[in-house]
Order: sequence, then structure tokens, then C-alpha cells
Amino acid sequence: MNRHLSDRPGEGEQRDPVAEFFARERADIRELPAGAERWESIVVEARRPVRHRWLPYLAGAAAVAVVAGVLWGNGRGPATEQAAGPATSTASASSARVATGTPTVGGPSASSTASSGLTTPSTKGPLPVPASFDLVSMTNAGGKHLYALGRATCPQGMCTAVIGSDDDGATWTTRASFPTLTSPGARSTPDRAHQVVGIRFANAQVGYVFGSATMRTVDGGRTWHAVDVDRRIVLSLETDGKQVWMATARSCLHNVVGGVRGCSDLQPRSGVVTDATTQPVRLDGMPVGGENAWIAMDGSDAYYNVTSTEPVAPWPAVRLSGKPAVLARPRGCDGASGMWVSTTANTRGALLAVCPSAGQPTAAYSLATSTDRGTTWVTRPAPGLGAPTPTGVWLTATDTTHLVAVTHGLAASTGTPEAQTGVLTSADGGASWRAAGLAAGGATDWAGAAGGTLVYAVAGGRSYWVSHDSGATFEQVQLRR
Repeated sequence: MNRHLSDRPGEGEQRDPVAEFFARERADIRELPAGAERWESIVVEARRPVRHRWLPYLAGAAAVAVVAGVLWGNGRGPATEQAAGPATSTASASSARVATGTPTVGGPSASSTASSGLTTPSTKGPLPVPASFDLVSMTNAGGKHLYALGRATCPQGMCTAVIGSDDDGATWTTRASFPTLTSPGARSTPDRAHQVVGIRFANAQVGYVFGSATMRTVDGGRTWHAVDVDRRIVLSLETDGKQVWMATARSCLHNVVGGVRGCSDLQPRSGVVTDATTQPVRLDGMPVGGENAWIAMDGSDAYYNVTSTEPVAPWPAVRLSGKPAVLARPRGCDGASGMWVSTTANTRGALLAVCPSAGQPTAAYSLATSTDRGTTWVTRPAPGLGAPTPTGVWLTATDTTHLVAVTHGLAASTGTPEAQTGVLTSADGGASWRAAGLAAGGATDWAGAAGGTLVYAVAGGRSYWVSHDSGATFEQVQLRR
């Protein structure tokens, strides 16, 4: 029957209101994307009081069982016998299936295949954070927009998901899931195909997930497309909102037979956030291999850090933006090594450097401060940071006075982090340190200053820590809807 004329019977035709009702309901049924998050939302909905339009939702749930065989059935975990290398190409990233969108009860759902090969369903309504979500990385895009990357459990095994908040962390919803991608965690370099280790957003719409697969979104995390990184692993990615900077490697190994480990053919790369291509940044005299490499941003200035593998120590840091230049080594730092450079969230031109101390490079660190982009330094001993280790010290700061350090906090190729991390804070420029006491009995993987007096800390699970007073105190925030 023609639904537009169903309010009046046709000539010689008997109206059947029941048949008309079911015809209308069948016409409204749409397939919903499959996934662990969808099943969780069905379970949650089923526990609520019965309400109207329940029939289409049940039909949609039945469709999920059918679609699941297509969306999840071919998901493969990364091969365990090989390092992430040439196989982790742009094509590999493109082939990763992406389940995105936030469907509503009875709402429309339509799948499309993007030009990069990603499956990107387009739907309506919010999905909750997966119950199995294990936070790995997060980023503040400004304007109260936060995004996070985490591990989750999908029907075929471990996967990853991107969640987001548009109200400064008060509520969170799932933006996308990657059934074929996994994560080794925030403090490990990617050593296999189809791994991601971090997320960064340039603004509320444009963002990146990176690792041995690197992808970009331009719609707030709902659809993702491969980034051209010359078939390389992205170890670190940072952006000032206009330019994106990356530390990359051709391959990484984790403590294989013979003790060989580390990342080979290190190379910084850069591109504009309005494009999905990147170009290498040419450096002379920098190592081609190392334990890890990462980027620190000070406004539009990008700094490049590398940790050597044998012996484990920092290399000299390089300013990448403009004409690349090696930074002068601060006095008080060991002459045979370099330093790890950090920036502040609020003081432009201010740099912090952690280095093995001159005279006792295996026993203590020194902390150096510069207010002129690394031209001159003031150095002081930093015994409170402990003795140098392969996993070093991750340092972040709101300014040159208020610092937050994560001991054993650098990503490494040792496979398993050698020691549990600790979070230390200083309110006097590093002259003294105290324990922040965040995750009792657990490891805190990362901390980052985000402007003003905001500092975030990630410790895994379905929560994170935030400080509104430059690290003096922290409160735990749950990833709830």
C-alpha cells in the first residue's frame, strides 16, 4: 500500500490498520553497526523500562548479529614473529576496519567505503564508553573538547577505540572503534603491525591516532583515513594546530634473541594539518637508531628528542622548526651525552632539560632551564629524580616553576617496562620534589600540561587524573556518559 495514501482507503480496498502499522515499522528498520559497544548499549537499553518504538530496536539488534560477521569476522591480530617495519605501510593503515558513529534507537544507519578503504558507518546518537575501555592516551583540543585512545575487548579479541568529550570531561561517548588495531600501551614502542600508541588533536575536528598505523580525522573522530608517512612507524606526534610534527622509525624491535632492540632509521617528519601527507625533516649528525624518539612543542617551535640504546642515554636535542639546529648542551650535564628537552604550557621560549649529571652520569640527573629557546641555560642538580635508567624521566610543566615528572616514564623497546612509574611534582623549579600520589598500587603512564594551570595524568582504566593547580593536587575523573 502507498504509505502517503494510507489515511484513506482506495477504491474497492479494505484498510487493515494492523498490517499498516507493521509495514510502517518494517520500513523504519535500519541496520546498526556491530561491535562490543553496540552490544553494551543494547544490554543497557534492555534494562530500562519498556517504551514506544521498541520493536524497531529489537529488529536492529537482530541485524547486528548478522552485520557482526562482516564487520568483525575478518579482524586479525598483529603477527607476533616480526617487528613492525615495511609491512606497516600506508596500505596497512588503510585496511584497518573502523566502526564509527553514534546510533540511536530506531535511527538510520548507512555504511560507505571511504577512498582510503576504511569502513565508516554514518549514524546518529551517542554510544557509551566501552565497559572494557583501558585508557592509553588523551589530548585536549581546546574549547572543552577532549579525546582519548584506549584498548578495549572486541568480539574477535583486543582492539582500540577513540572516545570524546565536548564538555571538558563531564561526559564521554565513543567516536570510533578499530577492530583490527591493538595497543602495546603508552610506555612501549610499536614493534608489530596494526598498533597504535597515541592520539593528538589539532582542533575539535582534526586529529590523529599514530603508531605502526597512523590515521587522521577531519570530523571529530567519526571517520578516519590513512596518513602518508612513507610506510614508517610514528613514535610521537605533536601539533600547534597548524603544523604536525612526528618522530618516526622504519622498524622497532623488543628484546629479540641476542639482546637486539630499539628503533632503526629514525626520522622526523612534518606536514600541515589540512593535508594527509608528510615530508621528512633532514638532519645532519643525528643517530639513525635509538631506544625511542619524541617531539616536544613550544608554540610553533618543535623539538626532537632521541634516546640511544647502548648505552642508554639522551642524544643532543634538536630544534626542528625553521632551520633545524642542535641545541647547546647545558653546563652541568654529562659531556658524553645529551638531554631530553621539555617545554612549558604557558611561557613561550622557555625550555626544560633533564640530563645525566656531569661527574656522576650513572648516579644522578641534572635539571636545566632556558628562557631563550635553548641559547643559554641555568643548571641545578636534581637528585630527587633518582638515578638515570633506560626509561628515564618524562617531564611536563605549566611554567618554569611548576613541574610534573613521571619517573621511568619514557616509552622503551625493552618490551616490558623495567619499573613502576611514579609522579613527582615541584613548585620551586625542581629544587625540591614530592610524590603526587595518584594511582595507588598502579603505574601512571603519562602526564601533560594543557595550558593555564591544567595538568592531565593517564594511568589506564576507565578514568584519568586532572590537576587545576599546576600539579599541586590531582582529582580522579571517571570516563562516564
